[in-house]
Amino acid sequence: MRQDRIHKFTGDQLSRWPLACDNFRALKNVKVREVDAGGLTVKLQFNPARMISSAAKLDKEAIAKRKCFLCRENRPPEQIMMKFEGRKGKKYHILVNPYPIFPDHLVIASDRHTDQSIWRRYVDMLDLARKYQDFTFFYNGPKSGASAPDHHHFQAAPKGLIPLCEDVSRLCDNMIRHCEEPEGQHGNPLKYVTSVQDARLWHYRKFTTGVFVIRSETAKSAAKLFYRLLDCAELKEGESEPQFNLFTYYTGSEFRSIVVFRSRHRSHHYFSDGPDHLTMSPGCADMGGVFIVPVEEEYHKITPELLEEMIAEVSIDRSEEEKIIRRLVRTQPLLEVGIMSAPELEFEILSDGAGPRKAVLREGKIEYDGALYDELYFEAPTLSTQFAGPSFILHGVTIGVNFHWERKEDQKFSGALKIIVEKDKLTAVNIVGVEDYLLSVISSEMSATASEEFLKAHAVISRSWVMAQITSDRCKARAQVPEGVCNVPTLITDLDMRMSAHEDKDEEVTIHEYVKWYDHDDHASFDVCADDHCQRYQGLTRATGKTVRKVMDETWGQVLTYGGQLCDARFSKCCGGRMEVFGTCWEDHDYPYLQALPDTPDHCEDGECFCSTTDKDILSQVLNNYDQETADFYRWREECPREVLSERISRRSGMQIGQLEDIRALERGASGRIRKLLIKGTRKTLIVGKELEIRRILSESHLKSSAFDVRFEEDKVVLEGSGWGHGVGLCQIGAAVMASKGYGYKEILGHYYPGSVLTDINTEENEEI
Repeated sequence: MRQDRIHKFTGDQLSRWPLACDNFRALKNVKVREVDAGGLTVKLQFNPARMISSAAKLDKEAIAKRKCFLCRENRPPEQIMMKFEGRKGKKYHILVNPYPIFPDHLVIASDRHTDQSIWRRYVDMLDLARKYQDFTFFYNGPKSGASAPDHHHFQAAPKGLIPLCEDVSRLCDNMIRHCEEPEGQHGNPLKYVTSVQDARLWHYRKFTTGVFVIRSETAKSAAKLFYRLLDCAELKEGESEPQFNLFTYYTGSEFRSIVVFRSRHRSHHYFSDGPDHLTMSPGCADMGGVFIVPVEEEYHKITPELLEEMIAEVSIDRSEEEKIIRRLVRTQPLLEVGIMSAPELEFEILSDGAGPRKAVLREGKIEYDGALYDELYFEAPTLSTQFAGPSFILHGVTIGVNFHWERKEDQKFSGALKIIVEKDKLTAVNIVGVEDYLLSVISSEMSATASEEFLKAHAVISRSWVMAQITSDRCKARAQVPEGVCNVPTLITDLDMRMSAHEDKDEEVTIHEYVKWYDHDDHASFDVCADDHCQRYQGLTRATGKTVRKVMDETWGQVLTYGGQLCDARFSKCCGGRMEVFGTCWEDHDYPYLQALPDTPDHCEDGECFCSTTDKDILSQVLNNYDQETADFYRWREECPREVLSERISRRSGMQIGQLEDIRALERGASGRIRKLLIKGTRKTLIVGKELEIRRILSESHLKSSAFDVRFEEDKVVLEGSGWGHGVGLCQIGAAVMASKGYGYKEILGHYYPGSVLTDINTEENEEI
């Protein structure tokens, strides 16, 4: 019935518009011949009337100058329309195409002048297909054949005329008829890829590369899968969507869409002055198997080989196709990140637009919106295959806890927000995909303008570290954590502390010895914390660089392993010239891939250290603005009055040592970092370990490292040291220098983690580095 209405509408239009009438009449006399292209029988249509339409495809400057022929005020007075109501107030005018390729060829134009874009309009296309079930609707991207890229529009033609759609329908119908399962369809050109709810995606392996088919019972599921597919395709600089052509129709029981990804609009043949010249600008009709040839000589000279050459040039290549499929099927596990703890938390959930809200600790529960809760959970979808957008904001998050750059800022996060009670505070926990977490870590740990190879290396080690932590943590029952363990990120576990006291017979003082190290086991209610205690994580606040997204995408799922186990891939800002072993800083256990090697080319003892650079361009790529506040990272010096340091040690250790008399290293690691330090006072003597605890006691925040020598100058204590951080594993500044010298990320990883293997956790492929 609706097709009859369209047919009548077309007849009414042609009866009053001579130009359109002549072109539709000429359509009956066009020459058509069939050829094979990549296993699909396609049509060549000699249609000289389309020469005018092809010539109308102007450059951006010319488009801006000419009047838009789809705007109502610029249309010929003879042109009539039908109206169609889209979703969320979008409206369309259904028009007859005056330069037709098909009978009843329609244009469905937005009633407003707005750029050609599929974002938020695909559902309207689905609704059109459901309403006019005898038609196939198609969409040319703004750089994939659209004659009016400045005015949004679809097109439509009666079913049965587009070879690609017909072949896909035949294959889908056969699958339904024979009740074939998505996987294991031997010999079927449609290969199952993935699904979202009731929508399923297939890869069409005929005709050309980059062709995908969506089947869905509902428009909602189809839209989710469609936009997920677009997110997996390459987006060129300055463009709002990938290059593609789209076909959509409704069978009566399901929607079907065909997406053909493109690399360019025209092949070299269009611009050639030689015998291979073709006056063809492929759009939807062409990529659907109806190739419009406006020049008769070209119509006769086209061979299957020449046609396939042209198709291949405007299609994406095999590697890009494989990249899209890989992005669609890869996975990322979820991670629980403790962000902040406070008696009161202020946050915003972006999806509801309600603005800031508060959760307050009251009577051991969470007071929120007038009620008391044991736990709050605000859900947000985390796509397993792509980077998620922001879902909530936390206000007043402290970064650099107890370090010299400590400050507060508002931070934006993807994923879900969970608020729990931990003793006398509320803790905000972000439940996020590992890759989304790492996207932030890489941007938070350093400048997003750092070189790609350095960022790739850091992506791999950050992923390795966090996967090792959550794998280890989830092998333990959290209920077995002893009572008294602190749950906030800055506290340590009782299991990680050994403390003893004894009297020195030669000295009338008590010697207290305690050894602490800070590791991820401090967190009983989540996997990792958001500060430098684990890895610096600041949500989407700094995850803005395209380079970071690119390197995360290219290294997705890659980790370091040794002997089949995940590497505990530690890293620090600057090793100071030599790397440190694990046991100097944490428990008394060392790993063969974390060695005390010189940070020099080929680990030569007399080589120039990579991390000794003063190159501001390199340092600005590695360090965020607040990290650049620290200039003396390779060699540093600090002075403090003896009286001030005595008071500080007493206060930060919790033991009154009296007047400071001596500070002396008892044990050092290979890099010179102190693992046990004797601090002698007039009342008490302390033996302190390990590396981070030493740094904490001697400074109001943290010393840059524990690799220092001590000198007393009258009433002043002078510390002269090297490096910034614990020095175990990758040296960030050294790695950045390596990248600047042309080292690839695998070479960088091999330098800092000798003997390790690069493993893809999705494919389980291994590569020695």
